[in-house]
Amino acid sequence: MLSTADAFDDSHLTEVERENQSRWKLTWPELKLLFIASTGFFIDAYDLFNINLTIIILNFVVNKKLSGTIANASLEGGVLKAAANIGCVVGQIGFGLAGDVFGRKAIYGTEMIVTTVATILIISGPLSLGAGLFTYITIFRVFMGVGIGGDYPMSASVVADRANLRRRGTMVTFIFAMQGWGSFVGGVIFIILLAIYKKGVEDHHHTGQLNSVWRIYTGLIIIPAVITIVQRMLMTESTRMQGVQAVREDPSLITKGQVKGIRLDHNGEKIDHNGEKIVDGSDAGGEQEATPPVTGGGLAATKAAKARAWRDARDYFSEWRHLKVLIGTTMSWFLLDIIFYGISLNQSIFISALGLASSKDPWEFLWQQGVANVIIAIGGFLPGYYFTLFTIEYLGRKTIQIMGLSMNAIIFAVMAGKYTALKANPSGLIACFIFLQFFFNFGANATTFVIPAEVFPTRVRGFSHGLSAACGKCGAIIASLAVSIMSTNVGANNVLWLFFGIAVVAIPFTFLIPETKDRDADVIDLEERQAAMSHNSGKA
Repeated sequence: MLSTADAFDDSHLTEVERENQSRWKLTWPELKLLFIASTGFFIDAYDLFNINLTIIILNFVVNKKLSGTIANASLEGGVLKAAANIGCVVGQIGFGLAGDVFGRKAIYGTEMIVTTVATILIISGPLSLGAGLFTYITIFRVFMGVGIGGDYPMSASVVADRANLRRRGTMVTFIFAMQGWGSFVGGVIFIILLAIYKKGVEDHHHTGQLNSVWRIYTGLIIIPAVITIVQRMLMTESTRMQGVQAVREDPSLITKGQVKGIRLDHNGEKIDHNGEKIVDGSDAGGEQEATPPVTGGGLAATKAAKARAWRDARDYFSEWRHLKVLIGTTMSWFLLDIIFYGISLNQSIFISALGLASSKDPWEFLWQQGVANVIIAIGGFLPGYYFTLFTIEYLGRKTIQIMGLSMNAIIFAVMAGKYTALKANPSGLIACFIFLQFFFNFGANATTFVIPAEVFPTRVRGFSHGLSAACGKCGAIIASLAVSIMSTNVGANNVLWLFFGIAVVAIPFTFLIPETKDRDADVIDLEERQAAMSHNSGKA
């Protein structure tokens, strides 16, 4: 057995990447990493979900109607709701692939710049456009969505690249949990703004002041966005990504087992930071260092490395054992987002349909909508995320995902089957919404984000996570475009039955995915590449 001194030299590692720490006691570099990554998700959620309340104000300001559906906008406002998610598809795939090819450091922060510029343009939309304002906002919400989408694979990869196995799931869940805070804080700010403008809107009937409410509500998020951009630009490249870049320049490092972030001893056994043998494809974080990787080689070597970077995803997923995992992550996320965004982006419609916001007074109607959204966020959204956060390293990812989808299916069945009774009992309906959101987030909404960040190796992690997330956003687009129309034409209870069926269908795709708890995809990938090179050399 190699000694600790012989096994590695971890002097190159940043403190956040070293492993000799307890599971729950985070170091300052880890806290800083989580702050930089999670603030982006706070901003993303605020931007994504604020349309749920903004669209009601816009409908009243432009059309003088109190409703979550807009008759004179494409698909009754469905395109406006879907706009950011349409952009997300482009951003998730594009930024994810770029992060793998050019490195995280070269790309991280750019996605937040796109989001911020788009937000500024949205709140600058002139009211003189009339109904054309819906089209204007739709266009720039697509642009904003490109930036939001890019944050998914980039933040997931930046954290997963650095996190050790013992708490990788916890750290990735932490950044995603900020979606809950973005939704909650967004609702609270909406209520605060309404309270500030109450005298003018309700007492003096100056409803035109609502035009200021939605602009301030949408634009406030620019402040933390600018701070986050600066912090992301200052981040260094992770050790694992440096190892990927070195192998692309010198593929012989694979056969030598000299890959930055991974160490194999002379017998082919994996070694941890204590010089101990690693079992079952797991290590203490995969941050060990062997002989410094060979870099350089001139312009020709750099061009060859970039060419290999573009081919990585194609070559990796040409094998069924990897492709089936991708099918599992993409399809489970696709189906999950149909039901998750079908509820989240159309919550105002369901709230109104069930009599929870029925006032004919503009200010009172908006207040009821805001309060109902905040209650649902704080009752189910946030607790669900933190149940996942504190149990993911014990229960495992697949267990939580299957449990969450199963509970969602049961709750949808109850809501659909007892729709008439719940419509007469608002408190019962609120309870169902809260439990639904709880098991979304103590379930598949969290794990569909975590699993792609862990199950694929660093060299294809950005693209794989981005493609999985993009498929999810395709589901969200379908929900955005269809649910408001379906709830009007076939009834909200039948939409809920459809959601029940989708939740059930999503469960089998989870079984295509291996459990990622204590699993190091980079170690497994290195062994597979060594075996393939050995096989090919044997043929020669």
